[in-house]
This record gives sequence, C-alpha cells and structure tokens, in this order.
Amino acid sequence: MSDIYEILQDLGFSINEAKVYVALVSKNPINGYEVAKRSNITRTMVYDILNRLEQKGVIQHIFENDSKLYSPLPYKELLKKFREDYNSKIDAAEKALDNLRCEENTNNYIINISDYESMVQEIRTLIQSANREIYISIWEEEALLFKDDFEKAINRGVKITAFSFNKLPLKLTYSFTYGIPSKELKKIWNRRRIIIVVDRERILIGEGNDQIEEISIISSNTMLIELAIDQLLLDIIHLHELRRGGYLPDEITSIEQYRDAVARFHKDLNIDLANIIKRVDQD
Repeated sequence: MSDIYEILQDLGFSINEAKVYVALVSKNPINGYEVAKRSNITRTMVYDILNRLEQKGVIQHIFENDSKLYSPLPYKELLKKFREDYNSKIDAAEKALDNLRCEENTNNYIINISDYESMVQEIRTLIQSANREIYISIWEEEALLFKDDFEKAINRGVKITAFSFNKLPLKLTYSFTYGIPSKELKKIWNRRRIIIVVDRERILIGEGNDQIEEISIISSNTMLIELAIDQLLLDIIHLHELRRGGYLPDEITSIEQYRDAVARFHKDLNIDLANIIKRVDQD
C-alpha cells in the first residue's frame, strides 16, 4: 500500500490526502468518521483533508439520512485528469520555450550520429515530425524500414519526393528511380548514402551499410540543406536526360547497362568526367 501512497504524492497529493483518497477508493460512500478510521487519521484532521480534496475535485459528498457521505472521483477519471493537466502544461511550456529568443543559435550546428541504430531512429523521428514535405535519396533496404512512417506522413498531407538507384517498393508522392536491382548495384557500390531533408529545415546525411563505420550527421544548417536539395535535383535531371535521350532501356537488369548508358551520355556531352572528377570510393 505504501507504493500507491508514494505514487499519489508524486502526482501532487500530500501523504494524508493520499491516505484519504485510497480509503475512499477501497470503500464508498462513507462518512467522515469511517474515513478517519480507515485512513488512520484523527477525526480533527480528516475533515480538513476531505474539504481540500473536495475543492480539488478529487472527491464529492452526498447526504443520506442526514449523514454526509463521501465518495472519490473514480481513479480512471482522476488519472485522465492528471494526464490532461500534465499534457496541457507540457504544451504550454513548449510554446513558451518556442517564443524565447536564444542568443546563441545552435540549430546550425552539425551533430554527429555514431551508430546505425541511432541514425535509423533519427530518420524515423524526422519523417514523423514532417509537416509539409520530405525530400529523400534512399536505397531499397532502408526505404522498407520506414514504409509505415512514409504512409502515415502521406496520410497527414506531407508531400514526399524520393530519388533512388533501386526500385522503391513504396507508394510516394513523387518517385524518381533507375530501378537497378540491389544485387547489381553492390557490384560497384558498397555504400548506401541516405539524404533526407524535412520541410527544408532539417537535414540528415547517413550511411545505410552498417558494415561501414562512418559517422552520420544531422543539422539545420541552411547551406547543407541547399546543397542536399541541389544534389537531389541533379540526380533527378541526370536520370531524366538519360531516359529522354534513349541511353537507358525501359528496364535495367544489370549494372553494365547503367554504366554503359552513363558513359555514352557523357561522351555525347563531350565531357570526360571519368578523368576530371572522381568519387571518394574511386581509385
């Protein structure tokens, strides 16, 4: 029984208020004399406690045969009231803190994410926090992890624009994909870079291959957000031009088809990109 007293004290009851409320939950309606007896509180004190609890809306009284009897607010209703009051205070605190002007803006800081599981949770949190739009570059393996989160975001009106080298087994607002099978992509790329921008306000860049020890980052830095959106646009434009120019077949079944299409496209542009610019993972 001492545990329930401690819990009720954590919720704002005094120890004697907790004893009176528990006594009334155990048996009701009862008069003040019986409340004092069951709660082990003196009669001179118990009526003051009953009055305080009644003013708080925790108990109520009725008259029966000229006797004043007390009964408690049902405990589920009481807990609901506590929960609503607590959530209301949290909301008020959030609004008040949102309105504060901080002298040091930490939103532009770059925060490191050291492990794969933390990165996945951060991505899920970002998707769940989106109000307007999500831009994302993702691979099939990770896209499947967030299938339910994407569906819920779309259902609440969030527009999702996605780019992928794989086929994406998801129904998103806009999907731009090469449709290359994952097993083919792994022949040339070990890395599975993930970029997600939410509401053009928050960005995460991470590594999908958990075998690669690489630190992911999350930030609200505008420069990084703009660079990420530009990268997504360029990937989509590159894909569009490869298809429009007839370099890509309707369905890509091998990585060689992709590499050949890119090589022919760049040759026609008269730009020897292979010797001008190299990726980090290229020799």
